[in-house]
Amino acid sequence: MRLLFLLLLLLLSLIHTASGYRRNDIYLECGRMGGACKHQKTHGCSILPAECKSRHKHCCRV
Repeated sequence: MRLLFLLLLLLLSLIHTASGYRRNDIYLECGRMGGACKHQKTHGCSILPAECKSRHKHCCRV
């Protein structure tokens, strides 16, 4: 029973780690698209469809 619990815990931690790496790829995508994460109140920039780490920022074409 203990072994089953440890295997389940290991599986959950691996899933969490793998999903974290995918999430970081999305953040790096903004730089690859030629943009930068800017505060939402910046005006005069075209918003790109990539995400930023902070929810108060968006990907803006530089």
